[in-house]
Amino acid sequence: MKPFLLILCCALLLAHSATAAKYAGEFLEIGIGARAVAMGGAMTAHTDDAFSFYWNPAGMGYVSGVQAAGMYADLFDGLANYSMAGITLPVSGAVFSLNYVRLGVSGIGRQPDYNSVSNRILHGDTLSVQEYLLATGGAAQGLFSDDESAIFLTFAKLNKFVMDFGWAYFQIPVEIPVGASVKIINQNLGGARGSGIGVDGGAQIRLPLSDIFWEKWKAQIAWGFNVQDLTRTAIDWGEGNKDAIPTNFRNGVAYTQKMPGKNSKLILSYDSEKRWQHTDHFGLEYQFEKVLALRGGFWGTEWTAGAGISVWRATVDYAYLSRELGNTHRVSITFKLR
Repeated sequence: MKPFLLILCCALLLAHSATAAKYAGEFLEIGIGARAVAMGGAMTAHTDDAFSFYWNPAGMGYVSGVQAAGMYADLFDGLANYSMAGITLPVSGAVFSLNYVRLGVSGIGRQPDYNSVSNRILHGDTLSVQEYLLATGGAAQGLFSDDESAIFLTFAKLNKFVMDFGWAYFQIPVEIPVGASVKIINQNLGGARGSGIGVDGGAQIRLPLSDIFWEKWKAQIAWGFNVQDLTRTAIDWGEGNKDAIPTNFRNGVAYTQKMPGKNSKLILSYDSEKRWQHTDHFGLEYQFEKVLALRGGFWGTEWTAGAGISVWRATVDYAYLSRELGNTHRVSITFKLR
């Protein structure tokens, strides 16, 4: 199975270098953070941790204290590795963060151009592609690697105010965090190098249902959006070759219900996006006393699951994602430095 997956990955990577205009920067579509992946990627409306820079930079406004975060995942049954590391720093009522994301694939076989007659001459005989492959065993002509990375610089601010409707003392407290990220993308595929700069921006609106409908209804409704690659990020490969990453509009809703227990709650969420094709995301999370979390969801048609545990200043999350090209496992951790 692994040789087949490796060949398939190589084909996808080579296709990317030749026709990347459609799928440029696709490594950033994999998702960041185990909690978000376990919830099917449905995070736009309620994300509020150190991984918010990816799902909705506005959610970073809820981070309190200095936090360090990291993630690691094996993809395609270990043929590729995906990692992230970053730090978040609240400053004067706002929040800044710096994050690094990387996808690496090594040991990719460099195959000849089978459409070239000169590559199909063996012992003086001109062979068809099939005959050439049978005679040589499809041996690679050397190895190369794929290295793709991005640096995110994020700014977010949480805004709180009270909407006063002026009758019967009807007031609704509203939270509207806003945020933006500047990302620097670098790609190195078999010696070909490309780079580009992109911008993401988003916001959330959160309303307490106890102030709108019934004071005993301890729940919250939220809506959020994230415009990724607002300026159609261009990857410049040199010599006039550029690939544009199309803009992606993510938006979603989330319902948070307080559960029995001082700090227990249930979150239901839904996201929709369309960059390459329309994709729906569904997520469910149950948090017990801010210590244990159980999660599940759907990323399109693929199901996800995971769990998290918080001890002292550290939170460790695990996610499982079922995919046709190989199931993936990922672990992420956040640590409150102060």
